[in-house]
Amino acid sequence: MHSVMISYSHKDQQYANMIVAILEQNGIKCWIDYRDAMPGIDYAGSIVRAIKSADYVVVILSGNSIASAQVLNEINSAVNNGVIIIPFKIDEAQLNDGFEYYLGKTHWLDAITPPMEEHVYQLVHLIQGQKDLPKETLSAPRAPSSAPSSSALGAEKHVCRMLKYNGMLEIGYTSQSIAMQLVENDYVNYNGIGGSNEGSAEQWEEFLRNNSDTCQYLVNGENRIVGDWQIVALDDSAYERAVRGDLLEEEIDEDTTEMICFPGEYNGFIMSISLLPDYRNMENYNLLVGSLLAQLETYSEKGIFFRRWCMNVFDKGTRALVKSLGFSYACDNKVFGKMFTCNFMPLPEIPLLARYPKLLKNYGKN
Repeated sequence: MHSVMISYSHKDQQYANMIVAILEQNGIKCWIDYRDAMPGIDYAGSIVRAIKSADYVVVILSGNSIASAQVLNEINSAVNNGVIIIPFKIDEAQLNDGFEYYLGKTHWLDAITPPMEEHVYQLVHLIQGQKDLPKETLSAPRAPSSAPSSSALGAEKHVCRMLKYNGMLEIGYTSQSIAMQLVENDYVNYNGIGGSNEGSAEQWEEFLRNNSDTCQYLVNGENRIVGDWQIVALDDSAYERAVRGDLLEEEIDEDTTEMICFPGEYNGFIMSISLLPDYRNMENYNLLVGSLLAQLETYSEKGIFFRRWCMNVFDKGTRALVKSLGFSYACDNKVFGKMFTCNFMPLPEIPLLARYPKLLKNYGKN
């Protein structure tokens, strides 16, 4: 089991190698991607698991790493999992806004002046002596600004509520931090998912900003996102590709989707309806599905209807959930997952819809 996860730009490989060598010579087991990550489609998932299993994430801070979206994603993951971050600064590069948000008030090791080996030994002593150090010596990972502390919440950590996009902004999230959290959650939830069936945080950040009504978030007592649903409307061509298993999530963009804005009939694609493992219970599933159906009811009041739906399902639990909502298996996705479809005009015969009388009425269901 490792104690330290190394977060770095591959352009700084030689510094990463030196740090790993000296730390491990002094009995501090490290995890570094080129040696320890799972190859293939589970690469990103193995990084998330490495962060969650570490006591510390050492960030090799440089102009290269500050320009790396992957390093920022890793810092975000460490923050969300309460892992101590130790920035190890090797050049004079200034923090950009994203790094400033997480590391601006963090004490870091300045390793700019040679010899660098001396600074690495300082890192060794810092980690070995952490139990005797004041808490402020290392980074206190920053949650969204108004998120309550876990000590204040205690057992209420698992009490959840649904929030819309504006509600997330009010508790300190940004479109970027939402998108990164959702991508991380997917890698935790779905073993085997890869970039083509996940897309990128940058891709979904743009969707969140421009289509705020098409997604909602389940947050726990610590204001961490533990579940979500997200939908898009596909044009006819993209929908037909999806139900044949030929459309990948990374291809969902302005060329394959329609804005859900004006009255009319649309092809719906459920991008996500998911919960982290510790939160999969009847109450939370009802919160998720209920808020989605309530949004569809609101759409119907504005003359916005969905002819049909499809979804790429990645696990057995979600498969059972969508089958209970009237979906049926169509085919395997060409890379990963199974496509499920549901006709929505007329509405499927499921008891849950009785809770939404306006939805039934607007879809002509008596």
